[in-house]
Amino acid sequence: MKKLFLVALLFSAMVVSSCSSHTEIKEDKVPGAVITAFKEKYPTAVISKWITEKKDGKTIYEAVFKENGEEVEAEFNADGSFIKEH
Repeated sequence: MKKLFLVALLFSAMVVSSCSSHTEIKEDKVPGAVITAFKEKYPTAVISKWITEKKDGKTIYEAVFKENGEEVEAEFNADGSFIKEH
């Protein structure tokens, strides 16, 4: 029984560590280049939150906002370059 518990615990730890982590951050922690790029691309959008995540060792900044009544997410690199919208 202890072995089964230990195997389950190790498996759970591996699954959790392999998932990309999304962390909500305050706007004052977002690089200025990202905020500028966002405002240029979406001048009328009101951001509801900023999220960071690691992808391939890089920090990605994701803005969550409403556009035409629908929630939209836009991803940017730290230098402000646009990645994608979803």
